[in-house]
Amino acid sequence: MHSLVKDGLLKIFPEGRIDSNNADAVEKEIFGIIEENPDCTVTFDFRNLSYISSAGLRVLLKVRKRKKAEIEITNVSDDVFEIFSVTGFTYNFKITRKMRTIFLDRMDLEIKSINGGIYPQNDDSMVKIFNKGVSINEIRKERDTAQDAMLEGVPTLIPYDVVMVGDTYGIIYEAAGSTTLAAAIKKEPERLPEYAERFADFLHELHSIEVEGFPDIKDRYREWLEIAGDRMTESDRYNISALLDGIPDSKTFIHGNINPSNVIVNGDEMLLMDMSGAAHGHAIFDLQALYASLVEMEKEKPMYCSSTFRMSYESCLKFWEIFFNAYMKGRKEEDVKKMKLLLQRYFILKQKLIMLIEA
Repeated sequence: MHSLVKDGLLKIFPEGRIDSNNADAVEKEIFGIIEENPDCTVTFDFRNLSYISSAGLRVLLKVRKRKKAEIEITNVSDDVFEIFSVTGFTYNFKITRKMRTIFLDRMDLEIKSINGGIYPQNDDSMVKIFNKGVSINEIRKERDTAQDAMLEGVPTLIPYDVVMVGDTYGIIYEAAGSTTLAAAIKKEPERLPEYAERFADFLHELHSIEVEGFPDIKDRYREWLEIAGDRMTESDRYNISALLDGIPDSKTFIHGNINPSNVIVNGDEMLLMDMSGAAHGHAIFDLQALYASLVEMEKEKPMYCSSTFRMSYESCLKFWEIFFNAYMKGRKEEDVKKMKLLLQRYFILKQKLIMLIEA
């Protein structure tokens, strides 16, 4: 058994088996380590533990009683987790199961994401591989957000477990055809108008769903304002605040970064993925994200459309115009013009904000 201490956290690594034959010795060793680090928060890493009996479980209860705090146990194998589950210990400890490691069958990038990339596999699944440096907590949050959205009736790909992929992490998703909207348009460019109109219907469906438990997207912008701090002029700060305050509050589900590369086409169905920015708010937040990616980003970064969506800028503009007209169908002409102006103004102010944050 060994242990590590870092930033006030004591992590203990039991090994092999803990049963009636060695439980007393293991208990003595664990409490010896704790006594050497009396002010540390105690956690356990079970990556090398293959079995624990009732005698071992009683040792963990003694640690919990001694520290008078919740004890976290990570990297728990399926066999050991089953023991925790049937004995009810999953309610008494914060337990995280051991992640399985996968080896990629293929490395054909299907979807480029802000914080990673999505690759199709040969077993009717896809894996999103996250960039190095993305924390495991952030990854689990994205997986949990997708699951929560699915339970709320949001049309999203089904996410499975978090896995190790080399020296980084990934999330396994159902394949569901594994064709993005962008890839479908590239394959059949003559169907671009049809896909744009279907996408407008899809967003209407999405923006009719009210959700609970998701963050308010306005709060994200207010956090960005705080981060930008004194680097932002008083005028820009006022304009962004006024714009946010002027947008009506809503419980509508918002993807947060919707574009043709994170929407999956599966026959007559469209499904969302890459749910890290999911929130609730007014539909304009999704419209702005789409407008920015299809229309404005090319002006900031030449060849953005071809590198991100594998579509020409002309195709992106055409898709946007058809989509926007279909989405706004039935609205008064003055409302359509107002929305266009709002999207342009929104983009300019948001770009200033993001540039200041990244500076």
